[in-house]
Amino acid sequence: MRIVVIGAGAMGGLIGTRLAVTGHHVTLYDTWDEHVAAIERSGILITEYDDSILRFRIPATTTPPALDAVDLVLVFVKSYHTASALRPFAARLPADTFVLSLQNGLGNLDLIRAALPGHERIILGTTAHGAALLGPGRLRHTGKGATMIGDPAQPGNRRFDLTPISRALTRAGFETTVAENIHTAIWDKLIVNVAINALTALTGLRNGELLDDPELQPVIAQLVDESVNVMRAAGVPVGTHDHLAYARKVMRDTATNYSSMLQDVRNCRRTEIDSINGAVTRLGAELGVATPLNRLLTVLVHNRERAARREQPPTTEEESPDG
Repeated sequence: MRIVVIGAGAMGGLIGTRLAVTGHHVTLYDTWDEHVAAIERSGILITEYDDSILRFRIPATTTPPALDAVDLVLVFVKSYHTASALRPFAARLPADTFVLSLQNGLGNLDLIRAALPGHERIILGTTAHGAALLGPGRLRHTGKGATMIGDPAQPGNRRFDLTPISRALTRAGFETTVAENIHTAIWDKLIVNVAINALTALTGLRNGELLDDPELQPVIAQLVDESVNVMRAAGVPVGTHDHLAYARKVMRDTATNYSSMLQDVRNCRRTEIDSINGAVTRLGAELGVATPLNRLLTVLVHNRERAARREQPPTTEEESPDG
């Protein structure tokens, strides 16, 4: 396949490079000049779990690439950059090109549809893999887990054959299944992020350290309960999945990771709080579901963002582990 990755940070760089290693024609597109220059000069360098090193030469650009004959566009930008990142491609995106968002949070589908009006082949996905961007052209693969993709328009009634995409991702090292209802998978991942990201951003704790504080346990449980109530009210199938147990499992599995939201605060960057806890709060208000704790954490993270920008200059190093 011919693939363009929009947002070649930690996860975009990891998945894009792995796809290129397995024989696909991949171009990385990112607006960070220093990062792209390093990739063009020396290739991208990935440190794996066992500390083995993969260095791979892969095309990278800061100019929106041509999409003629491109089979797949992977979207990895922060949620709040989605519209501006995709808008340059609206007039020249082939009708048969798939656009796959593997972003965090809620609302990305609406943002993509607004940026690419009339485009039908928009699909969503979620992954439990994680990566840290250590510096220009350098990243570490920090976590692994299931990856799911699916058609958001017709849950249970597939319009497209997504098998070639799932097979490509699986062959690249990201075990991928095609979900019957991708909205359920998106919410499952969202609730994990609701339970982890804001709390770590406010406390400075690693993911696993949240489990060590007994006073935080009822807070985590309430965040999850509020989110599940909104999920149910929105008509998304909840099933028998124990969301609190799963969130705690992710905390254990990524125990040494600093969440992406904590890293954003530390580096004076805007967080994705509005597409995580903030999204639960907004949807809850629309549906008449109370979400007082999610609302409080959204306000506090916004306050922490402003304080961080006042306290220190931003750095160029970005870490984006899953969760």
